[in-house]
Parts: sequence; C-alpha cells; structure tokens
Amino acid sequence: MEPAPGPVRGPATGPGLNTAVERYYDITLDLYEDLWGEHVHHGYWDEHQTPARDGAARQAATDRLVHELVAHAAVPTGAHVLDVGCGIGGPALHLAGPHGCTVEGVTLSARQAARANEKARAAGLAHRARFHQQDALSTGHPDDAFDVVWAMESLMHLDDRPAFFAEAHRLLRPGGTLAVATWAVRDGALDTGEQELVRQILQHQVMPDFSSLEEHERLARAAGFTEVATADWSAAVANSWDPSFARVPRLDDGPATMRELARSRGVDVLGFFHAGPLMKKGFDTGVITYGALRAVKPHRP
Repeated sequence: MEPAPGPVRGPATGPGLNTAVERYYDITLDLYEDLWGEHVHHGYWDEHQTPARDGAARQAATDRLVHELVAHAAVPTGAHVLDVGCGIGGPALHLAGPHGCTVEGVTLSARQAARANEKARAAGLAHRARFHQQDALSTGHPDDAFDVVWAMESLMHLDDRPAFFAEAHRLLRPGGTLAVATWAVRDGALDTGEQELVRQILQHQVMPDFSSLEEHERLARAAGFTEVATADWSAAVANSWDPSFARVPRLDDGPATMRELARSRGVDVLGFFHAGPLMKKGFDTGVITYGALRAVKPHRP
C-alpha cells in the first residue's frame, strides 16, 4: 500500500477529550482491576519469554515494568514525585513504599482517585501517597515543586504533548528527572491499512493520536530538557496482549454480557473489549511501539 499523508487522529480530541477520558476510566475501573489487578499498564519480560510458558505472571510482569522505569530514569529514593495519570495507584504505591518517595498522583477520573486513596490507606501509605482528580496540565503546583515527574502510560491521552513537556519542566526542580513510559507509533509514514489500525486503537482507547518515541525525545529537548535517554521496550512488553495475559474476553464470547454492559454503562465501555486484538496486531506488525524516556531539567547557570 502507498503511504497515507498526515498523522492519524482519533475522534476524541479538543475540548471534550478530558471528559471522554474521565468517563472511559470511570466506567472501566472495576473491569481493569478485576482482570488486571493494581496495575493498569503493560508487563515486562525478558527476550523470548512468554506469559503462557516460562515468563512472569501478570503481577510480577507489571511490577517489573515499574522497576524498569525506576531504573531507567534513576528515580532517587525518597524523591518528591508527581505521578501524571496515576490510575488506581499501583506504581505510586511502589514508589511510596519500597522506594520511600512522597507521591502526589493526578488522574482525570474521580473514581480512580478515590480508589487509589483507598488503596493507600489500606497499605498504610496515605501519609506518603495522595491522589487527586486533576488535569495534569493545570495542577496548581508552584515552579520547582518536584524531584521527579512520573508518567506511566498517560501521555497517549494528552492532546497537547508539547504543553506536557513544558509543564513537567516547570514543575521540576533544577536537576530533577522526567520519567515516561508510553505507547507510541513507529516513526515515519504509515500506509493506509496501518493508519486504519491506528485509528481504531485511538477510537477504542479514547486517545487523540500517537507520537513516535523519536518525537517524544524531540519534544523533551525542545522543552529544555537535557540528558535525554530513550529505550525501545516494544519487544519486552508486547506479550501484554497475549490472550493468556490480557484476560480481555472476546466480544463474541459473551454477547449477552456485552449487551448488558452497554446498556448499564454506555457503548463506550465496549472499547475495553476491542483493545486486545487491535493492540496485539499493532505490536505484531511493528506499527505500535512502546518506549521509556528519561530527561533532566538542567541546573540554572
């Protein structure tokens, strides 16, 4: 196929995007937690491992992704962290627990923030981990407020990524670190079939568009970050969409259940069930990628 011009955009963009993202995570909170546990993100495996055979099970693999980002970004023990897109608090509670950090988590979903605070109290970590329903681009925190800005699988929901990098730079103290793990898209032109696959993923996952890992690096540098280091983790996380790991039922396996979910929560909830096969195809074809980024706010002259 011939390459198709221009970036792919999903239907959820502009002023209504935050509302759409909030609704999606409000209506899928229990689905994600029941099927995926405390971490609403990918798992990480060594090369040639699979979840069904010799690889780590879900909890260990998702825990490892957190550990890998901590290591890649060299997150210091005891840091003051802003967790952008905190979900139900899984990574933040690791940072606040074993890593001794103080964490402020923000999410667009009021239900996620409430659940994360419940989990923090249950873990005895409410004094070091607090969660709020807030827009990550307007938290009200002062300049130089954090040692680390942490964003695990949240940048895909932002329509203005340059604004995110600028805000992260503002919020970090000089010498502070930006730590990002994100879904991405292959750099360069996509053919029309690849663009259609990306469009469907964006639609069902309530995302405006994807940036390549290379574009994330360019945006970090443009915002004034230095020591920018990226890592392509596509092969390490792709098993996350293996059916034995993803645990997302097929739409045609339980039509009555799906109809009831659509009636009770709205048709948007069905996007959760479309995600698995679409993402698996994206990773299998190399159209969807996944990477980590570390960047440092330089000290002032």
